[in-house]
Amino acid sequence: MSTGTRYEARRTTEGPSEGTGASGGPCYLLLGPLEVRRSGVPCTPTPLKRRALLAVLLLHANRLASADMLIDELWDGHPPRSAAATLQMYVSGLRRTLDPAHGRAGGDPRRHPVLRTTGSGYVLSVEPGELDLDLCRTLAALGRRLLASGDCSAASKSFSAALAMWRGRPLADLGPARLPAYYAVRLEEERLALLHDRIGADICAGRAQEVVAELAELCARHPLREGFHEQLMLALAGTGRRAEALDAFARARRVVVEGTGIEPGPGLQAVQRALLGGLHPSAPVHGRCRSPRLLQPAGL
Repeated sequence: MSTGTRYEARRTTEGPSEGTGASGGPCYLLLGPLEVRRSGVPCTPTPLKRRALLAVLLLHANRLASADMLIDELWDGHPPRSAAATLQMYVSGLRRTLDPAHGRAGGDPRRHPVLRTTGSGYVLSVEPGELDLDLCRTLAALGRRLLASGDCSAASKSFSAALAMWRGRPLADLGPARLPAYYAVRLEEERLALLHDRIGADICAGRAQEVVAELAELCARHPLREGFHEQLMLALAGTGRRAEALDAFARARRVVVEGTGIEPGPGLQAVQRALLGGLHPSAPVHGRCRSPRLLQPAGL
């Protein structure tokens, strides 16, 4: 199985991870191991704490990141007495990395063109097109608009392009500390939601058969994510495999009840009721069956 498949992203479109930032500026890559490139040349900080600092600043791009927050994040809430001075040293190092010419020219570090001091903290300026996470979110938003307008095929392409930017586990190279673990979980949730949207667009576009195997794997990997079970039932029903769709519900119900102690949510139950009643679930927006109004009699 390819690396792209392992991360459950269909790399149908080259992401911007091979390019540079806007107007030859820096290119920041968060959706995988942290990378920084300038004019296509890698310039990622080497020291672990400095890379972690850059990651937090990128996740707060164009917003104030207070020194207190940065210290708390970098030292997992247990900073040494020298933390404030050490943070300033890390910031100085990042400034030399992000814009070497500014340091050589003797410029005021508080007016650094990329990482400036503001009030009680720092602001990392990121232009449109420089951060892969921003580009990913822009493509995801476009996909949702296309899907809402009924253009399911175009929506799938947009979601696929967004997923293609993921190069692996986000921030996996920053060690086991609280900081990368916390943000990595949030980013992984965002990726799974994007993957769910892409599969929904595929089902909506009439490609249910193509996603059945992928959904079966996702259900095994993420057994308590009911959305994937629901999509698997819709995909099976969409290919005429009604009995298998009902079997998929039985498996999902067993896993959910054993894992949480409660019955599956209304989405799964609505699809099951439709199938038991001889109805054929349609492929509504996001590939989800949200209410009986979204169900049509089989054969229509």
